[in-house]
Amino acid sequence: MSAIPPLGVRLPQDVKEKIKASALQNRRSMNAEIIVALESIYSSTKIHETKKADATA
Repeated sequence: MSAIPPLGVRLPQDVKEKIKASALQNRRSMNAEIIVALESIYSSTKIHETKKADATA
């Protein structure tokens, strides 16, 4: 069992279908697909925030 507690999230049906299709295409579970997408969003946000902070310093 995973040490990570589950998180219930309600998604619109069309979003769920897009995640499922993407997961199948990438040969991942829907959970893994969501994690990859969120990590991508937050890693690019951190890069953007760092550049923004450097520009104002």
